[in-house]
Amino acid sequence: MPFDPEVLAPILGTMFVGASTLLLTAAIAWRIGVKPTMRALLEYRTARAGSDPQLLRRLSELEDEVRALRAQLEVLPEGGVSRSLLSAPWRPGRERA
Repeated sequence: MPFDPEVLAPILGTMFVGASTLLLTAAIAWRIGVKPTMRALLEYRTARAGSDPQLLRRLSELEDEVRALRAQLEVLPEGGVSRSLLSAPWRPGRERA
C-alpha cells in the first residue's frame, strides 16, 4: 500500500503541532506545579542547615573567604573600592530575605 504524500503531509503536520503543544504544556505545568523556585529551595536548605554537615562546612568556608576578602579590601587605597562594600552586611537577617 503506497503512501500518498498529499494525504500523509497534513497528518504528519498535525501530529507535529500536537506533540509540540503537548510538550510545551507539560513544561509549563512542571514549572508552575512541581519545580520549586530558587527562593523556596534556598529557604528549604536554610531551614535544614542544622542537619546537613556538608552545608555547614561550605557555609563556614564561605564565611572565611568573605572575611579574607574584606581584609584585602581594607588594605586597598580609598579610591580603589567603595567603602560601602565594607560596611554592607554580608549575612542578611531573616527579615531582609
